[in-house]
Amino acid sequence: MFPAILLAALIGASPSPSPAPTPSPAPAYALDGAFSLMTVHTSEVNATGALDTPSGADLTSRTEDSNALLTLTKNTGPLRGGVTVGAYNLPTVGAAVNPTTQQGANTSLFGVVPVAYLAYDVTAHLTLSVGKQTTLLGQESAFTYQNINVERGIGFALEPTISRGIRATYTQGKFTGDIELNDGYYAGNAGRALEGLVGWAPSATTDLQLAVILPGRDTPGNATSAIANKAEVDLMLTRQIGKLQLLPYLLLVRSPASARLGYTTSERASALAVLADYAFNPTYSLAARYESAANASAPGDRSPNADLLGYGAGSRASDWTITPGYHPGPFFARAEFSAVTVRGFQPGLAFGSSGRSAMQHRYLVEFGVQF
Repeated sequence: MFPAILLAALIGASPSPSPAPTPSPAPAYALDGAFSLMTVHTSEVNATGALDTPSGADLTSRTEDSNALLTLTKNTGPLRGGVTVGAYNLPTVGAAVNPTTQQGANTSLFGVVPVAYLAYDVTAHLTLSVGKQTTLLGQESAFTYQNINVERGIGFALEPTISRGIRATYTQGKFTGDIELNDGYYAGNAGRALEGLVGWAPSATTDLQLAVILPGRDTPGNATSAIANKAEVDLMLTRQIGKLQLLPYLLLVRSPASARLGYTTSERASALAVLADYAFNPTYSLAARYESAANASAPGDRSPNADLLGYGAGSRASDWTITPGYHPGPFFARAEFSAVTVRGFQPGLAFGSSGRSAMQHRYLVEFGVQF
């Protein structure tokens, strides 16, 4: 009921009184870059997940490159494409932070060329693209500089990030449709998935999208996703109201039983998130996010796919994040405070606590240049 009321209220809100600016013609080729550092300080660190410590416990303080990326795109003509190269960090609330170049995390997950694709306009409405492309699901993107918050949320950790495959995109007026055959949660030859999206933009300030991914039930996990047979449905709304941008979404997850993987039961999880960004002017902004997520499994469920959140079967988590931003020209600086509460977790899986409820606070600063 709450998601339906929220969507109805947002879609029905008064449109922005300011007309949208006329877009500038895209250059034939564009070179974009993002170079930044982040320093992170965490209270009640994760007991597991750090790959650079003997015990797996995270460190209370870290300073890392968050982005060292260059992107070259060809934007005009029937044959287009893009490639992104460099290093990147994928910080997520409630999870251990690892070094940017740590084996098994961050840059090593999708390589130093995380995105590379070619696109061909078959008609004015239909485009085919092939290569390494970012997922159709979710309101948060792969790299920190692309998001209103520095850290990605709990829902992002459940979703695919980048996959390898072929995509067809059809646009007609207010409607958009995508369908893609890919390797799901970066499963490679171990599994295939069907991913799709239907979008409706009734106005220049409102965009409603429904995205799904359907991997094979026997797709094994990998370094990017411990459970990679997850079917997901993601309902997303983007709404611009004056200087305020709202990005709520509802994510439903199901991991089916698989005798080959040892998954004895079908398991479910869900996440509801509301993201917002207010641009006071081109230089100053304030972003916020609230999320609530839960495993539908019962505590003590022993099926290996019962823990979709990462805190144990039957666990649930919520977080809120505040991110003020400063963007003078090509330079940017962001401060961030996040708080994550986990309940019903298995001892040793959340924030080093042995109780049934724990909270983690994290402070970070990210600064750099984007062009």
